[in-house]
Order: sequence, then structure tokens, then C-alpha cells
Amino acid sequence: MERSPLKIIFFSDTHISRRSDDRIVLFLRFIADHCADADMIFILGDLFEFYHGYDDYIYPWFNPVAGALKDLAARGKIIYFLEGNHEFSMGKYFGDHTGVKCARELTIEIDGKKVYAAHGDGLSRFSLARFLKRPLFYGLMDRLGPAATWNIAMLMHPLLSRRRKGHSEAVRGAFRAFAQTKFSEGYDVVLLAHSHIPDVFETNDGAAEKIYLNTGDLITSESFVFYETSSGFSLRTFSRADKQTNL
Repeated sequence: MERSPLKIIFFSDTHISRRSDDRIVLFLRFIADHCADADMIFILGDLFEFYHGYDDYIYPWFNPVAGALKDLAARGKIIYFLEGNHEFSMGKYFGDHTGVKCARELTIEIDGKKVYAAHGDGLSRFSLARFLKRPLFYGLMDRLGPAATWNIAMLMHPLLSRRRKGHSEAVRGAFRAFAQTKFSEGYDVVLLAHSHIPDVFETNDGAAEKIYLNTGDLITSESFVFYETSSGFSLRTFSRADKQTNL
């Protein structure tokens, strides 16, 4: 039986916060322009500047974002949210409310290709976010409640990561090296984010092509990854004049 062709969008790193009306507008425009006719959407983390899931509660300034994702899911789109270093457990309620499937990392098959996808912050051994992503701190945030947790997170967020990340060959090389290890584990495609460095790297193990892509970020690089059955993976630019780099 012949498979139906797929259209898939991968994006990351919008870092939407409490006073991010311009970023919300950009996010909603991206959803309308590029995700409305997609079959699947993958958010590779750091959609929010900070998020910790609570039962029956979503930070009200995130409601337009949650609403847009809920509308997409209601229209039959399959949406995955892979938690970044700024998301400290999306919580069951976010997924139930929006219809989005939340995870830390994901292995999935796309048109016969074995694909690994994650935010990519796990590459660093000394990440403060990795230290805080533990049951002890999750329990503390649950006890403090949304308001207090948000205020503390905003005081600490400069320590969690640098929002503005310049190009670094060392960082790009580390991500490519990580992708190579995943290729050796049998993956055909590796998709990461976090570095804010849009990137495409291809190699051939003698049997098949292997492809690593980094989504970059939607705000500064205006980049995302596009997949279509007929043309494969491509790194594209989200702007008024839609430029693209095809593989």
C-alpha cells in the first residue's frame, strides 16, 4: 500500500515571555504561514522563556500560543513538543489541554528513515538547567505555585542560558559530533536546536546518506526545518521573502 506524502515542520527557540507581544505575533504568523497545511509539527524546545506545568493552569500570557497549538491539534495535526532547557516539565495539563504530545526527546520513523529529535541542551555536562531538572526542584516549584516560581525564574534566567548566542565553530562542531554518534547508533536523521546556529551536515556511511539539521531559532536566524516526502529535508528561512536552502 502506497504511503500518503508528508509535510512536516520543525522549529525552536522563540523564548516567549510575559511581555513578548512581538514574539507572539511572529509565532502566530509562522503557524498560519507554514504550519496550517502541515501534517506534523515538531517544536524542538525553548518555545517559552520559562515554563513549569501546573494542574489546570497555563500562564495567562501564554494563552495565545496554547490556543494556536490547540487549534492545530483540533484540525488533526500531530504536534510534538520536545522540552528545552527553559521548560521544566510541561506537565500533563498542557498536553491534555492543547492536544500536543510532550516529551524530552524522540525517536520516530519518517518515510522509512529513523529520526532522532531533541532540543540539544543535553550535550553540555555543566548546564544549570540539567542540574535543576530533578524531582526535588520540580516538587519545590509545585509547592511554591505559579506566581512565586515565575518570579524566581525571571531572577535566575540570565544564569540558565544566553538568549543571544553568536556563531561558534566549536559549538557547531560539538553538535555535529553528537549527530555522528547518533548515526553510529543507527539513526538516519538527527534534528537538534538550542545552539541558535542553523546548520545542515550530510555524511555517507557507505550504505546510506545521513543528515543532521539544526533548526537555529525563529527570532534571530528566522530559520526552521521543512520536510516533504517528494523533496526531503531542507533548512529554510522564515521571512517576507521565503528564502530556502535545499539539500
